[in-house]
Amino acid sequence: METQLEVWAGRIDEFTTAAQESKGWARIDLRQRIDDLKMRRALVRANLDKFKAAGSNSRPGLWTDLKGAWRDLEDAFREMKL
Repeated sequence: METQLEVWAGRIDEFTTAAQESKGWARIDLRQRIDDLKMRRALVRANLDKFKAAGSNSRPGLWTDLKGAWRDLEDAFREMKL
């Protein structure tokens, strides 16, 4: 998971570079979608950190939260088009 989060951070950087080269409404739309990706990635990171720090009794619920946030982030990346 850590490695995939790093890969996604790199892709967000690539999208940011592409947004800087875009014009008009395309640039605005791309920047909004990049902000959404960043927010979703931060949520996954927070859930992963909570999961790692939790005791074994708390982990099942935290795992569910982490998986949901992970799927949302994966979906957002799939929908991202340049």
